[in-house]
Amino acid sequence: MNQINLIILPGWGGSEETWRDFVGVVGRNFDNARVIELPCFGANPCPTEVWGVDGYAEYAKKEINKLGYDGKTILLGHSFGGQVAVSLAAKEDGIADALILSGAAAIRPKNSIKRMFFLLIAKAGKVLFRLPFIEKFSVLARKVLYGLAGSRDYENTTGIKKEIFKKIVREDSRNLLPKIKIPTLVLWGEKDKYVPLKYGKKIHKLIPGSAMYIVKDGGHGLHIKNIKEIELIINEFISHV
Repeated sequence: MNQINLIILPGWGGSEETWRDFVGVVGRNFDNARVIELPCFGANPCPTEVWGVDGYAEYAKKEINKLGYDGKTILLGHSFGGQVAVSLAAKEDGIADALILSGAAAIRPKNSIKRMFFLLIAKAGKVLFRLPFIEKFSVLARKVLYGLAGSRDYENTTGIKKEIFKKIVREDSRNLLPKIKIPTLVLWGEKDKYVPLKYGKKIHKLIPGSAMYIVKDGGHGLHIKNIKEIELIINEFISHV
């Protein structure tokens, strides 16, 4: 009997630890279930250069090939890990037999009004917060600003990790979506605030023959708060792969 394997690419900040409960439940339906920690997260140090999506995809490809699993492989990518998974599925024939995208950040908004608004405030703030009587409030103000802009990941990141973050959020992978030819399940939370549902619907539309499942009232972390529901839909999906 052929094995069925699950390989998970976590999102920004994700690790084996953050996926432990998910693997403990959903992983029992697979012969092998493995989380690949991407550089900068978990126990994996950052690269010495500023990587973009392609750099992370190349790393993930090498790690997947090292596993050497027999049988069928299901690749699950969440958030940024979903963008990396899109790159792999579109460019690397045979890397996986099926794809699951959960809140995948494969489509990046281009200079939205909100983004431009907060950019202008941030630039003005650099000058404003130098004033002696306001300077002491700068740290708190930045936290509030990045929180309102939906960019806490950026505010909490430093060094080369911040440079990597700045690079990947400017990379849009929508042109790769029509090139994905393997069975694909698009999973999304109805109330995902980090990668809104409208992007999930666009991804579903652009990947030929893909299926989509929307978790009612679900957020961005379906693998944390909606494990049992996700387990059922994944089992149904893989039964047809």
